[in-house]
Amino acid sequence: MKKIILLATAVFAAALLSIGCGETAANNSAANSNKPVNSAASNTAAPPAADSAAIQADIKKLVSDYAASTASNDAAAYDKVTTDNFMFVGNDGAVQTKAERVSAMKSGQTKYEKLTYDDVNVRVNPEGNGAVVIATATVKGLNSGKPIDSTVRVTQVWSKMKDGWKLASLQATDIAGKSGDKKADAPATPDNKASAPAANK
Repeated sequence: MKKIILLATAVFAAALLSIGCGETAANNSAANSNKPVNSAASNTAAPPAADSAAIQADIKKLVSDYAASTASNDAAAYDKVTTDNFMFVGNDGAVQTKAERVSAMKSGQTKYEKLTYDDVNVRVNPEGNGAVVIATATVKGLNSGKPIDSTVRVTQVWSKMKDGWKLASLQATDIAGKSGDKKADAPATPDNKASAPAANK
């Protein structure tokens, strides 16, 4: 009889233990189902980081090609490499649109004898679809009908479009002590105090 009671007690204890564990497991499962899944696993894979070195090399080649085609006054190449809303800021502060630049090149009002770039530094944005170039340019010729013979600091903004990289903006700034732009002759004045303003670049 004692054996039967002990056996029944053991079976009852085992049943209670089984029920308790089952509820705990169920509770743990329910609690876990309400927790957010590990963010690394739940998020879609992040896009691969832009290959900055490769983009920098591409942009440097584009800068070199731009200089060569502009130095040869290739208006068609200028039109192709620039965005529709391209803006040019000369070292005299004058602003020109793409249409104005291309028109000036076609008419001969803007005509280069020399345009070279040195110390080209390229910074690429994290998404890999934009870049800023800072470089030194040596330029000689005519810009909007005005003589230019200067060394300037150039800032270019490049944007990756559906059909490739395009130049969106370009600004030239005289480098102090290195500008050799031709100046307009001073008019003769009795006291030699008045002089004509420097020619625009």
